Amino acid sequence: MAEENVVQEAQVQSAKSGGGGGMLPALLVVILMPVISFAMFKFLFLPEIIKHAPVAGESHYKEIDPHEIHVETGKKHLVSFGDLIVNINGTGGARFLRVAFSLESANPGIEDEVEAQKAKMQDLATTVLRHLTMADLERPNITDTVRNQLIQGFDQVLQPPMIDEIYFTQFVIQ
Repeated sequence: MAEENVVQEAQVQSAKSGGGGGMLPALLVVILMPVISFAMFKFLFLPEIIKHAPVAGESHYKEIDPHEIHVETGKKHLVSFGDLIVNINGTGGARFLRVAFSLESANPGIEDEVEAQKAKMQDLATTVLRHLTMADLERPNITDTVRNQLIQGFDQVLQPPMIDEIYFTQFVIQ
């Protein structure tokens, strides 16, 4: 009997003292998290921000050269590119493609740029066109595909990119 009383008293005491133990970690988290956050910001992040901040009067931006800026107006400029004749790939030289097109740009200096880069642009255009096969040319939207390839290629040659549109005046398969 004495043993039963001792066991019951131990269970009653453990039930009384163990109930509030779960609140202590939650209370410490609620109190310490703002303190830890403030200390990390003040001693870790703020010195790094100050170290990378620009000094007064110092600028990391490049000066703008007015000769590199191409002012675009609302007016469109057309440059005729002329005729290109290439053999169609896979026909053994029996068939050829004749293409003529005009370049459209809002940049007023497009004529001078095209004239300066004419050889590179002609080479690029003939390279794109001579890789076309008869199966390619029979597809419904081949002119749109060729147009997009030429615009992308010409924009790489003409820096900064200036070509807005290409208009085909001839696209003849013979």
